[in-house]
Amino acid sequence: MDQLNMAALVVAILLWVLSFVVPVRGLRTVLYYAFLLAAGVCIYRALSRNISARQAENQRFLQRTGRLQSTREGWHNRAEQKRQYKIFKCPSCGVKLRVPRGKGKIRVTCRQCGASFEEKS
Repeated sequence: MDQLNMAALVVAILLWVLSFVVPVRGLRTVLYYAFLLAAGVCIYRALSRNISARQAENQRFLQRTGRLQSTREGWHNRAEQKRQYKIFKCPSCGVKLRVPRGKGKIRVTCRQCGASFEEKS
């Protein structure tokens, strides 16, 4: 089970659940057939003996979805930074400055312009 197969499995499960929830009968049928197609792709890839072709497919999938994953990781890193650090803007030049939280009132010096100001962390 590589990343492409896991993604196909998640899509198949979501389509299967949606095929029960959607009230429109024609759309429900389309969702069910889409579920069968996604599940079939998942089973085909899992049972295939052409490993090099499946690895190449997975590499193309990872290259195309790599930007989404790096964006998600960036959001996670920014959220972690906000928990650990307080971010200030320099009053003279506007550069963002990062100081550790919980240090009380401290003097912050801007690295770019050299301006100094006091802030509560």
